[in-house]
Amino acid sequence: MLENYDTMATTTLPSSFSLQPRPSTETDRRHLLADSVAPSESGSIISHGDGDQTPRAHSPAPSTAQSAYRIPAGQTHDRRGTIADPTTIPRPYKGFPSEAHYLAALHEWAESKKYIHTTDTTLLGFYGQTTMEEYASRPKIEGLGLRKKWRARREAKQEGKGDASVDTAVVANDVKAAKDVGMGGLELLGYYLYGGPPSNSAGRGLAAPVDWATYGFGTQAWYDVFRAFVQASKDNDLILDFAIGPNQGTGVPAIEDSDGLEWDIAAYNVTVPLGGSFNGTLPGWGLGPLQAAVTGLAVDSTVVQRLDQLAADPGSLPGDLSLNRTQITLSVASLSDVTAEVSQDGHLSVDFAGTNTTGINHTIFAVYLIHSDYRAQDGPLDLGGPQTAPASWLQNGSWSVDHFSSLGAKTTTNFWEQYILANGTRELLKGVGNYAWEDSVEIDANVYWTKNMTSYFYADHGYSLPKWLPILFHRNGHYKNSNPTTWWITDEPDGGNGHIADYRETLLKRYQTYLTGLNEWAEEYLDMEFSAQISYNLPMDMLENIPYVDAPECESLDFSDLIDGYRQYAGPANLAERRIVSSECGAVKGEGFVQTLPELLWKARRSWAGGINQFVFHGFPYSGQYGNTTWPVFTTFNYQYSSMHGPHEPAWAYYADQMDFVARNNWVMQSGVPKMDIAIWQKVTTYPAHIQARTYEPTDLEQMGYTYEYLSPNNFDLPSASVTEGVLAPDAQAFKAMVVRANDSMTIEGVSKLVGFARSGLPIIFAGGMPSTYVGTYNPMELRKSQRSLRDAALFPNVHVTDDYRVASTISSLGIFPRTRITSMLPSNATWFTNWRYDKENEVDYVFIYNDAMYIPQGQGSSEATIEFSSTGIPSEYDSWTGEQKPVLAYNTTVKSTIVPLKLAGNQSTVIAFHHGVPTSNTTYLSRNQDDIVGYAYETGSLVLKVASGVAVPSSYNKPNTTSDTILSNWTLIVEHWDPPADLYNITGGAYKHNTTHHLADLVSWQEIASLQNVSGRGYYSSTFIWPPASLDTPDGAILDFGWVYHTLKVSLNGHQLPPLDVTNAKVDIKKWLVAGENKLEAVVATPLGNVLIPIWYDLLTSGEGPGSPDASTVPPPFGQYGLQAEVTLTPYHEVQVV
Repeated sequence: MLENYDTMATTTLPSSFSLQPRPSTETDRRHLLADSVAPSESGSIISHGDGDQTPRAHSPAPSTAQSAYRIPAGQTHDRRGTIADPTTIPRPYKGFPSEAHYLAALHEWAESKKYIHTTDTTLLGFYGQTTMEEYASRPKIEGLGLRKKWRARREAKQEGKGDASVDTAVVANDVKAAKDVGMGGLELLGYYLYGGPPSNSAGRGLAAPVDWATYGFGTQAWYDVFRAFVQASKDNDLILDFAIGPNQGTGVPAIEDSDGLEWDIAAYNVTVPLGGSFNGTLPGWGLGPLQAAVTGLAVDSTVVQRLDQLAADPGSLPGDLSLNRTQITLSVASLSDVTAEVSQDGHLSVDFAGTNTTGINHTIFAVYLIHSDYRAQDGPLDLGGPQTAPASWLQNGSWSVDHFSSLGAKTTTNFWEQYILANGTRELLKGVGNYAWEDSVEIDANVYWTKNMTSYFYADHGYSLPKWLPILFHRNGHYKNSNPTTWWITDEPDGGNGHIADYRETLLKRYQTYLTGLNEWAEEYLDMEFSAQISYNLPMDMLENIPYVDAPECESLDFSDLIDGYRQYAGPANLAERRIVSSECGAVKGEGFVQTLPELLWKARRSWAGGINQFVFHGFPYSGQYGNTTWPVFTTFNYQYSSMHGPHEPAWAYYADQMDFVARNNWVMQSGVPKMDIAIWQKVTTYPAHIQARTYEPTDLEQMGYTYEYLSPNNFDLPSASVTEGVLAPDAQAFKAMVVRANDSMTIEGVSKLVGFARSGLPIIFAGGMPSTYVGTYNPMELRKSQRSLRDAALFPNVHVTDDYRVASTISSLGIFPRTRITSMLPSNATWFTNWRYDKENEVDYVFIYNDAMYIPQGQGSSEATIEFSSTGIPSEYDSWTGEQKPVLAYNTTVKSTIVPLKLAGNQSTVIAFHHGVPTSNTTYLSRNQDDIVGYAYETGSLVLKVASGVAVPSSYNKPNTTSDTILSNWTLIVEHWDPPADLYNITGGAYKHNTTHHLADLVSWQEIASLQNVSGRGYYSSTFIWPPASLDTPDGAILDFGWVYHTLKVSLNGHQLPPLDVTNAKVDIKKWLVAGENKLEAVVATPLGNVLIPIWYDLLTSGEGPGSPDASTVPPPFGQYGLQAEVTLTPYHEVQVV
């Protein structure tokens, strides 16, 4: 995967090797907030008496003196917000003697990268750049660098995939290839055919061309690959992440059925007629240890049909989706735990005679403890190919470990310590390692379970679980029999949901012990941090678990690019003061080899708007030969998902501009702390695998400029969750109000905290009425007391109950205004998003601003907005493409705010920074924008406007206006075709390349040019124009406009490479490169490989499996509209000095 640290990628190895690229700010900006990091507090621990403990998440206490770059002499800092106890002994960190030394070096680097504008001696510039001219002239693959020891890491990670049979020399070359285009690091992932059949689903490979007994995860061969990868990362000055196991990182080689592996339970039942009896062996006896034998009376059976299975299920727990089923109701009074009556050989005798009951029948349930037996990587005898019998458990694949105990974490870490991190590898890893990482948990289970679960449950809730086990067997596992056609519920008012919620709460606490074990190990043993995709796919409150790792990660695929979904993930992370909220970004089903970089950046922009600030781009495969695999490269998931980044792509050499763009925005989004307007209460007990709908459905908050994040009431125990002067979490998001909806689910503990917030003056809005639903089981007296306190709180003057779920107008009427108040929008249906960061040490407010044109064709969706920012600092605009910082041209000020008119193209973003306490020599600015002003500059203290010629120029400008725009035409296009090689199995030989020449009067898609419909590669365009244009006057310069960019674009004029161009609005001032007479304009575009692959789509293979395989469902991707298509215009301008 490409991992954007600012940019990072994941590298995929065929059966066991995968890398993900990252952009580079992740590491270099890691602790720029050094002095705001207080030593983390110890988590309170609840002991269960068996050596396993439940930690409570916390975040660091606020610091009184926050410094973005400096560390007081002699002061050290523990990891920010870690759950592990802090240590006072300095440890080696990132190749330095201690974290303090690391931060000092980072401070030195950050100071060296400050940029002072050539005409402004006061404003400090943007990350990673000096001047635009220097940027344009530097080598195109040069990485940003800290002289001496540190390099700026583009935080794009790439993910690589494969197995341990890969050539380590090729692996090293792949790492260098990522470095050459500006990646900040790689994430290593052993793909192993997505675990291998049958767990990997149809169409993903039935055989491996090599023996997994020799080349499986954890073998000597894997050790060699891992060591080579770490060494190559060090040699190329990159950082790395690694998956803690094969496939999704869920397990390691282990002795089958050992206690540290994933547990499950299985249920059997037998029915007995009313008044009948049972005398025999329990059904299923011998499967595993008996967890419970339960009898119950079935009193009703109902067929439930849900038409919309993406909607919430009426009567179910929050987060549960609708499913069709037959639902059998058990009399709660009849439920009886008869486990003690079962003999040692499984015999049970029960007589129901004389019960005088009415109903359907009696049912006897038998529930057994079993292992899930879910494979993270199949053993060699589970798949086809040249496999041999394993000589030991080390060669028999990997089993998923228990994710609900510290023993499961220990099983993973012990294996790494003994078999992979030996012989100096641990020490080598410490110099370059960033995160140990685990993917989303997708372990097959009937019901997620751990050994001693019933004991943990009793300790948590004070009552026995066994007799309630029959109602757990739906929606509490994954695949297997987790959603059977028949469900069992009780005749309680909530159908037994309270007991299911209690089970899920205990499961959540057990998962926290697992996360804590891995997090502490990464920090203490490896001097790294831990990252994981937390809780979604699992029946638990995702928001509560997010603070339990150093760098929580979500993904664009499962979050469906929903900004509202990202806000659910970012809220708890930001409240816990996690500096990094990561995303595995880019996977889209049906876009294999067709995804464009502007689309990838669209995903990144929506992520930034939702609070994500680091990316691992999916994915970066091993580039070498692999058995039964065709050109262009080893490809995961049977060619279904985007994307396989790497040198096999025509655009690879041009990635640097886009990755730099990601890096700079990550830098902004990792600066300071996020500031939000509104907190929204969200309590769920399960989280779906694919989030496809907003949680707060109205869009009124965005329309008025309010920003919001979600919090679970379980997050209110974090130290930052306090109210001061009516503001929640003043040292974190500084929420101005909290919204609780009438259909929200409450908890007694959460209501107690909420009422406390209200007493401290926090404005609270109950939208749509007062909530009445509580999750879990409670003492009736405690429940009534909580309900009464909630009703009483509604009478507080700062608490407001509305009839409408839309809250923006109510919040505004209370005098609570957004930090970015949108006062006008044209067109009115445009949607803009903002995200605010405050850097206290440097006294800067950063605001990321994005015009979302989600459903509008590329090149359309331009809109204008006037935004009132709650800041009085001096406004500057940061160009994330070039790194240039310029004072904002047009704005107005009030006593408390700055009003800025902005215009953005569809899907374009910008960053406005407000510098406080910094004097400026640029005192001249405009009160409003004018369409005829195409650019501006501050020269020798004066404002110089660049006014388009050919428009109505005010007489005060004292300039003629006789020149109009020029549309360039008569293009020569030389296409470098990247065709399949004659031998389709020759991967390393690369594409067969040849050129064709085309003469175009106007620019059109390659689909409209004869013989280019099924072509991928690079297009070299050239045209000429005469300067100055024929007119009565001579313009001072010109703006070159390419409109929008389909994939990549590099431009040169008269042999001079122009600065990077914004792919949504590709404009550049070319004054300094114009010459009198003929000017030659050259542009290079690159394409994805999709179009050239379509004719051979069903011939493609990876490990013998491809779109043409009998069990495959992959269809050819859509044709791409390659090439330059928008008109290229030249807009002459005159310079007017404003005194």
